[in-house]
Amino acid sequence: MMDSLSDKTEIERQYLHSFRYFCTDFPSGELQKQEAPDFVVTTEAGARIGIEFTRVFKERGKTSEQSIEATKDTITIEARKYAENHLQLPPAHVTLFFTLSRHLKSERCQRIAERVAQAVHDNMPAMRESVDLQYRSGGIQPIEVDLIQINRVYPVAAHRWCWLEYGTIKTDAINVLQQEIEAKNKKFTQYLRNCDECWLVIVTPSFRSSGNVRPDEQSCAHIYASRFARTYFLDIGHGGLSLLKTSGIGNIGSAS
Repeated sequence: MMDSLSDKTEIERQYLHSFRYFCTDFPSGELQKQEAPDFVVTTEAGARIGIEFTRVFKERGKTSEQSIEATKDTITIEARKYAENHLQLPPAHVTLFFTLSRHLKSERCQRIAERVAQAVHDNMPAMRESVDLQYRSGGIQPIEVDLIQINRVYPVAAHRWCWLEYGTIKTDAINVLQQEIEAKNKKFTQYLRNCDECWLVIVTPSFRSSGNVRPDEQSCAHIYASRFARTYFLDIGHGGLSLLKTSGIGNIGSAS
């Protein structure tokens, strides 16, 4: 499932919010949404600082793991919509645990989503209570979702549906980080048309198995070849920001 333009913008704004929180010297000034780079801050002195975001995964490019995660996203979103719009369920925090190991077509996802929503409907706990639904043969709960947690211990104003998964962690991150930097290096001259200097923020969506990248000491100490004035690594899942060491190429001579 590809991110729509509005979804992409919202994701980038979430990244910006986290980056501003962790970056102690984030530039103050007028902030504007752009395309290349993603954001530009015009300081009181008139300097234009660009901020470009990119995501890093354990494997570069579209992988089967990311495709399966997109399927889980679809089922979770459609289940929430069905529960809210068709079953008129009260707001709850619902967490799904999948057994899926392959990508599914949209029609199959919709059928699974409706069964998940129905299972939540049939087992909705009272306020201040929670319940765990384990899959059992012959029940409404689909086999693709072997555990559903419904939490109403703490009241929520809107439906909160998500899915969780645990996977391997990639700690030797030098190659995947450098590949992302090189991809953005190729567009660097284009970025400088809209700003005076540009920062690159590499984001790992570590709440997903495919994005569970946590650089070890060697990866953090490595000197990366980057044309950007600053190159950061932002762990969006666990929270944390690191300024990567670069070769110091920066913006010198890059606009020529």
